[in-house]
Amino acid sequence: MKKIIIIILLCAVTASLKAQYGTEVIATPSAPVYVYLGSLPVTNANNLHKLKVDILGGAWESYATGETTFYISNRNSLKIDQVTLGSTNGGNYTLHGYTNSTGGIDFYLLTYYYTAIAVKSCMVGGNPTQLITNTTSTSAPTGVTEITPLTINPVLITDDQGNIGINTNIPNQAYKLSVNGSIRSKEIKVETGWADYVFDKDYKLRPLKNVAQYIDKNKHLPEVPSAAEVRQNGINVGETEALLLKKIEELTLYLIEQQKINQSLQRQINELKKN
Repeated sequence: MKKIIIIILLCAVTASLKAQYGTEVIATPSAPVYVYLGSLPVTNANNLHKLKVDILGGAWESYATGETTFYISNRNSLKIDQVTLGSTNGGNYTLHGYTNSTGGIDFYLLTYYYTAIAVKSCMVGGNPTQLITNTTSTSAPTGVTEITPLTINPVLITDDQGNIGINTNIPNQAYKLSVNGSIRSKEIKVETGWADYVFDKDYKLRPLKNVAQYIDKNKHLPEVPSAAEVRQNGINVGETEALLLKKIEELTLYLIEQQKINQSLQRQINELKKN
């Protein structure tokens, strides 16, 4: 009997949590909506509160069907991390923070244009985990002061094409991975073309005299981008590795040619010595 009662209670609690854990917001350009997400207390060294906000969707179009999560805390200072998976929001909503009359911070989601989203948020700290009731309003909150600028760290962002951005708000659609920062790795494998064609018999090696003239005029090797170009555009690792190998192979051919000349001169010297 006790087991049955416990199961019934668990089912009731689960149903209750599901009822509280989500608010659907449909907005049009003529009716922007403010969605209350939760509040954090005054910033101080003892504040352990954390707020998590999940938003499913964004624009009405299919490219905005992913989910964005904001992780918010304000111990000593305000910190907001963003993770977006599956698609962008289409620019159809933004996160806003307001300092309230008690010195704490109220967070709202402001929707724009044609927006279709589901919102849920919860807070940890001070009490057992609290599921926030996400109320909505068509007017801005009153009695509060907006925090501007509100700094949000784009920890991980993906779009609907599978492009990934780390520490960048918008993944570059020309690349599957865009990283705003350094990368450390045990190994990187790059699949690209190679430069062994330099050793083909019909390959036309540029005369060293011409190379010297080019360097004197341009201050870098032929075909190799200048320092200014690299600063502006970066480099393609695979293409650059192949290009550097090409220059090494050309250098090898120059050395072989020079060795032949040296050997010929040495033979002439030896003949002169005999005579």
